[in-house]
Amino acid sequence: MKMNWKITTDPDVPLLQQILHARGISEKDLYKTIDDLPDEALLANIDIVAQRIKKALYNNDPMVIFGHDDPDGITSVYILHRFLESCGFQRHSYFIPNRNIENHGIQNSFLNHVREKKYALVITVDNGISAYEGIEQLNSFGCDVIVTDHHLIQSDKLPNAYALLNPQHPDSKYPYKMLSGVGVVYMLIRYMSKLLEHPIDPVWGFWTAVGSIADKVPMTGVNRIIVRDVVNSWDIIKDESLDFLLQQYNRVTSVTEKINFMQYCSRLIANGREHNGDHKAMKFLLHYGEEKASMFQTLEKEKNSWEIALNNVFKLVDTLIDGFDGDAFIYYDDEDLIPFSLLGTAATYIVNNLNIPALFLKDRNDIIVCEGRCNKGFNIVAAFTYCKDHLIQFGGHVRAAGFTMSPDNYNAFIEKFHDYIKQSADSNYEKPDLNIDAVLKLENLKSKLLYDLEILLPYGQENPEPTILIEACKLQDLMDKYSVDNSITAPIDINLDAVFQLKGVNSIRLLDYRETKKRDA
Repeated sequence: MKMNWKITTDPDVPLLQQILHARGISEKDLYKTIDDLPDEALLANIDIVAQRIKKALYNNDPMVIFGHDDPDGITSVYILHRFLESCGFQRHSYFIPNRNIENHGIQNSFLNHVREKKYALVITVDNGISAYEGIEQLNSFGCDVIVTDHHLIQSDKLPNAYALLNPQHPDSKYPYKMLSGVGVVYMLIRYMSKLLEHPIDPVWGFWTAVGSIADKVPMTGVNRIIVRDVVNSWDIIKDESLDFLLQQYNRVTSVTEKINFMQYCSRLIANGREHNGDHKAMKFLLHYGEEKASMFQTLEKEKNSWEIALNNVFKLVDTLIDGFDGDAFIYYDDEDLIPFSLLGTAATYIVNNLNIPALFLKDRNDIIVCEGRCNKGFNIVAAFTYCKDHLIQFGGHVRAAGFTMSPDNYNAFIEKFHDYIKQSADSNYEKPDLNIDAVLKLENLKSKLLYDLEILLPYGQENPEPTILIEACKLQDLMDKYSVDNSITAPIDINLDAVFQLKGVNSIRLLDYRETKKRDA
């Protein structure tokens, strides 16, 4: 793929300074600590939420945490459950629906569970902002519902909950909007810790970092501070689950190794879906004693199977995109080739390879479920909003969202979706921009220099791995020193101006290249 190279840096400046300049980051931003977080009181409704939970603690009201079964949802449930437990409360439980069986959001299984157990309070985490009908049903039981979520709010509709806690709320003054679901819960815990004069356990920050990394929220601002605080406080972070996992893992010392360990934790707890609101990963995290090892082995086995399934999905998608030409990729999995839990991953793979919006759809319980992804410059939620007359429910983020739909509306939806793309000025993906962070000579690309870039970690959205231009180099010379992903198959024995993304101190990925122009002697 040939791209528009955008270079705003001075090659005579040290590498780190080049990158910071290209990204508009000041060096002092790299060293912000947990004390620099914005005041949680700026989140709309946070005091209403905290006071209702405080009342439940004092009145011993039975409550249930309703979560989502991805790592962001699991960690959200876990830290709130542990916080309540640390306050001496014991009348709380959790319910985590299985996405392979049920549709997203509040369904009949949870409604029946609440009615049977007679809960006085439901707290949703990492979901709920579009659960209009489910919340009305819970209200009819005489049950208060607190929604904590981070997904985009549809401008024309808010659920009728007791209180809504979401940085996207139109009344929120919180300056950072792109928290993960667990990040929202962490801010609630921090607020309540002040309200109740109750200490904050550093391990809650660890699991917040795990969920945030897994959910691929931007690794800037508040999200970055949370992860870096974990890195810097590593030796004081303790709980039985973390200690157990560290014993099973390789040695963890460097910043990169700590980030890799957090990613490993997220991949592990992404497994363990069960029936009736239970979840094996949650049991593992909450359980004390000898059964922990057995639960871990089960989760590890599921993780390995999931990774095999993931590779099979990538192979399938490679065949689907071979020779594809279009302004959007839409795949209806009527042959049941892709697990529900990997629909979003498959869509992301398409976006990364074709740089166009991607939708993966699949039948479940007589309706169509869809996961959609897009690259920067396109708004997938806006696209679904445009098509909302054909959808049952939808929600998500600008670049990652999903919906449910009646099969009868499929053709009308496809027509409407393509109509949105044609009308959108942002749907031109002919020749995307490639922002170059730094320009280096091959002889200056040294491992020590790359280790120094660990201060930029964690990488993620809006803070990707550095993109570096090396002028007049032969790929063969690079391949002699580094592991080079040359998936776009550039020639290796002629001089190229090549743009790489650093994937590690020993690994680089070729993004684009041009044959070096002859220069005057």
